[in-house]
Amino acid sequence: MAPRRRKGRPGPNEVRRVLGNLDIPAHLRPDLLLEVGDQILLVEVRNRVTESDVGGVVMQMRKHAKAAKADGVLLVADRISMPARDVLSLSGIGWLDRRGHLRLRGRGLLVDSDVPPLVAEPTDRVVDLFSPTGCDVALALLLAPAERLGTMEIARRTGRSPGRTSELLAAMRHAGLVESTGQPLIPDLFNALADEWSPRWYPLAATPPPAPMYRLSGTLGAVWHKAPVVATSDWPPEIYVDDRWNLRHLLSSVGLAHEGPAAASVALCPSSYGFSIEAGINEDFPVANHVVVALDLAQDPGRGREILDTWTPEGHVRVW
Repeated sequence: MAPRRRKGRPGPNEVRRVLGNLDIPAHLRPDLLLEVGDQILLVEVRNRVTESDVGGVVMQMRKHAKAAKADGVLLVADRISMPARDVLSLSGIGWLDRRGHLRLRGRGLLVDSDVPPLVAEPTDRVVDLFSPTGCDVALALLLAPAERLGTMEIARRTGRSPGRTSELLAAMRHAGLVESTGQPLIPDLFNALADEWSPRWYPLAATPPPAPMYRLSGTLGAVWHKAPVVATSDWPPEIYVDDRWNLRHLLSSVGLAHEGPAAASVALCPSSYGFSIEAGINEDFPVANHVVVALDLAQDPGRGREILDTWTPEGHVRVW
């Protein structure tokens, strides 16, 4: 029983070509059933696989393999997210991400290798998905995940040009981070943005007085949002500013902490739109919205990720 191929999906010839480049013997190369030693693997083809749907994909593939009396499955997709790759690998399922990586395991065979990409890259102009404009577009989507925002509405909200917004949305759809409806793929878009979220923090010699051009984020921002985090009363605040002029002014007026612990820290927010959406006031400091705070927490792969795993912000859809 051969699975039907949908329009735009890769065929078995592409899988053969990738495996051929790895010098795997001809009798191990696939058509629709792939013989690996004394095992038969069923080749399944999908557009993409994400963290949110990989569990169902694994169950369905095992069901298909049983019906075809195959020993296992090789999953082929345009894009397989990193969390989904981990689940597939732990489940003993081989996979080919057409962007350029193959993992295939059988008795006496283990392949875990980069391979020539089989999908076209985005246009040359979209080099960095998460440039400042890309961060703005991503934040607009993550702050309203249930809405179907069009290009013009995102451009209006972020103050970015419709043309550039359209290019970035197309590139995000191509990367499997945004649905065809324009809604963000959760948690994939958040995770991809978190990987690129890299504000440069400066230690301050003193805590600046609250002002409208500041946003409280980090640990104290998480406490305000009622995330499951504990901070002492003297915890140094992490403060965002919205432009380089305010950053230079703050550094010159307060001064850097050259010795001892910092009284506070400051950074230029990677997203001007994310900065503009404040959540409330904490001891006179405007507080950054829940997504910006979550992105800061995500930078700590241990403590921060543990907090995110158990935090659903009040009144908002969880996007991580």
